[in-house]
Amino acid sequence: MRSPGVTGEVPGETVKMINGILYSKADKVRLKLGKKRADAYDTILNDKIATIEIIYTDYEDNIHLAVTMDDDPGQDLQRELGMYLFFSPDEVEHV
Repeated sequence: MRSPGVTGEVPGETVKMINGILYSKADKVRLKLGKKRADAYDTILNDKIATIEIIYTDYEDNIHLAVTMDDDPGQDLQRELGMYLFFSPDEVEHV
């Protein structure tokens, strides 16, 4: 996949209703990990605030929220390069 900065085209959706909750690009979410995940990285990210960058639906209709971490000094660079962390809607809550 090419960087969005190279092609100008970004796949995915900017707004999506999921289980009665409207998720949009630039929404702030709190990560609530630990229900399905239990590695050290998830422990570090649990309860951190992130920004939704794009919403993807895969071929099996699973939804993935692509986010950047708000306290990461490289957030702008990650956004520019299209390098995101991915979480399912049940792993986040709106802030």
